[in-house]
Amino acid sequence: MRSTLFKVLGDLAGKPKKNGLAREGKWSGTLLESSGVEARRRRRWRVENGRTIREQKNGHDGDLLYMHFENEKEKDPSFVYRMESDEEKKVTRCFWADSRSRRAYSFYGDVVIFDTTYNTNRYGMIFAPLTGVNNHGQTIIFACGFLNDETTDSFVWLFKEFLNVMPGNAPKMIITDQDPTMTKAISEALPHTFHRYCSWHILNKFSEKLDAIKYRDHYQDFHSCIWNSSSADEFDSRWNELIEKSGLSDNKWLKSIYEIRSSWIPAHVNHCFSAGMSSSQRAESQHSFFKDYVSQWNTLVKFMVQFRRGLLHQRNHELREDHINIEEKVKTAMSLDIEDDMAKVYTRKSSKFVYRNIFVQI
Repeated sequence: MRSTLFKVLGDLAGKPKKNGLAREGKWSGTLLESSGVEARRRRRWRVENGRTIREQKNGHDGDLLYMHFENEKEKDPSFVYRMESDEEKKVTRCFWADSRSRRAYSFYGDVVIFDTTYNTNRYGMIFAPLTGVNNHGQTIIFACGFLNDETTDSFVWLFKEFLNVMPGNAPKMIITDQDPTMTKAISEALPHTFHRYCSWHILNKFSEKLDAIKYRDHYQDFHSCIWNSSSADEFDSRWNELIEKSGLSDNKWLKSIYEIRSSWIPAHVNHCFSAGMSSSQRAESQHSFFKDYVSQWNTLVKFMVQFRRGLLHQRNHELREDHINIEEKVKTAMSLDIEDDMAKVYTRKSSKFVYRNIFVQI
């Protein structure tokens, strides 16, 4: 099967073919089911780079994707995957995670970032990675999925599959943008996980929601209020004073983001561990990294092969940092016993964070 797979992968590098994804029913890396799934069609048109692309997902590519997942499971028994199709035998969604990603979640899964903004394949299916941060401050991947749409049902399915295969408990925090369907799905599938909205996305909207003069004169004041308030009460007081001072009391958008302040303002959310993250911008930088390996014209199998290359490259950086931490002792600055103790258990990244946020203030 492996030799057959690599033979057909060579054909995929050429001109895009009008084939697609298919296998009827549900497939899993741990349980193969022949039963049918929801009897409804998932047709849509997506606009990418100014052109409309009709989704073509029947036959050849679905078989290849299944073969690829089975091949990965043969090499890595703890690799898990799940695929679903509709009544037209078109793959509607899939999910996968390898053993290293699952193990990483057991160590660093307190905070998860979820972002679906990057298009990576010729079918317009939505790439949905669930990422986090390791002890070196590096972005790592816990699991990935492809979705046919961005409905609450699809997100709930993905989150539940994620919880089913990950060791330990649900994450303490998940960071996303303000997508209402995503918010609803998280409340249903992750009821005990704190849902934090991406502050970076919200701050970027100030230039759109305020006129040019107001933005020029008051944005820095809003920025300072958001990031430099030491308590929830201080933020509320500074915000209300700023709204009055700027004459923006009638701005509906500012009212709306103030009403949800408990989901994104640092002073209101710092009660929940966030691993130093406040936005899904880290996930977007991850997308930028993988752009060097994949393109929107990839078939899904071609994407998987290229994605794997990028993942190995990323993990090599992690191993390199592990080696540096073993070979190089963290430099202390104040000759305190606590610094020596810290150097024995903290990574370089963590040591710098503690020094910057604690020792500098002593």
